[in-house]
Order: sequence, then structure tokens, then C-alpha cells
Amino acid sequence: MKTKHLICLVTAIFLFTGCEVHMGPSEYWSKLFRTQTDSDYYRGKSEKLVKKISKGLVEYDINRIAIIDLVDEGGNVPILGEYMSSRVVEATTNNSYLRKKNFRVTQKGEINQVMAQLNLKPTFFYTKNELKNLGKSLKSEAILTGKITDLGTNLDVHLSLTDVVTGEVIASATENLNRTKFAVEMLRRH
Repeated sequence: MKTKHLICLVTAIFLFTGCEVHMGPSEYWSKLFRTQTDSDYYRGKSEKLVKKISKGLVEYDINRIAIIDLVDEGGNVPILGEYMSSRVVEATTNNSYLRKKNFRVTQKGEINQVMAQLNLKPTFFYTKNELKNLGKSLKSEAILTGKITDLGTNLDVHLSLTDVVTGEVIASATENLNRTKFAVEMLRRH
């Protein structure tokens, strides 16, 4: 009897070793835990940021803003800062609630021209006087600035919406980005 069980066990092991079992993650889990990102990923993060910021826009009845390129910890505008500011512009102009409200975003070329005339550079913080001059020149009621911080495990994108008249922060939002090789490379290039 023991011999019969032993032969069955050996036969079963032999048969199963010839079978290939794929134990990898399903397509769903691969998408959920992917380490690299694509443009849809950044679009989603930008939309989340704009959704958080738009609460302040509604509360303060802001109808026109200027979005300044995001800076890094050194105060420089990295490629990732330009890219994320463009994504935020896109998410803001595509926001259905803001479109119904006749909301406007100042064009980037106009912002760059006015900043050159005022001898200003993109930064996360502006003085009250600089904000008033930017607001008046751009005909904007608020300025949206941002900063990207490399935390080592991820990248934090922080946006701050400031009223140009009072200098008060009326809304802010933070989202973290996956720290991929691509994102870090874009953060390091100016």
C-alpha cells in the first residue's frame, strides 16, 4: 500500500513539474503598482490639484488667474516645473465648473512678457507689492505659484493661490508624484 502511494506521489510530482504556472501579477495589479508613469498619470495629479484649488477660487469669487511655472528647491524652473504648470493650465481650463463660471487663465506668453518687464522671475513666494504689480499688469485677481520638492521617496508638488490685492493665500494643495528616473531627470534639468 505504501508503495502504491509513493508511486502516485512521484507520478503526480512528475506531471506537475512539466506544467508551467504563471504566478505574476494580473494586468490590474501591474497598472496599480507600476513604477514608471505616463502623461495620464500627470494629468490625473494635475486634475486633483486643480480640484483642491478650485474651492478657494469659488469661495473668493476669482474669475482670472495667472499660473507661474513651478520652481524647485533652488528657486529654478525645471523642465518638470514647466510641464506641471502646463498640465495645471490644462486641468483648470477643462474644469467643467470653472468653464461655466466664465473663468480665465492668463496665457503663458503674456505672463513671461510681463515678468520680464517687471524684472521678476518665477518663484514660490512674491512680496505683496510684486503681487499687486503682477495682478495689475496681467489683469489677474490671483497668482498661482508652485514648488516641487524631492523628498527622496517621492516628489511633492505644492501649489499656492494668492490674492493679488491682499497678499493672502486663499487656497493651497499638495500632491505627491512617484519618484521615477524620468521625473527626477526632468526635475534636475533647467
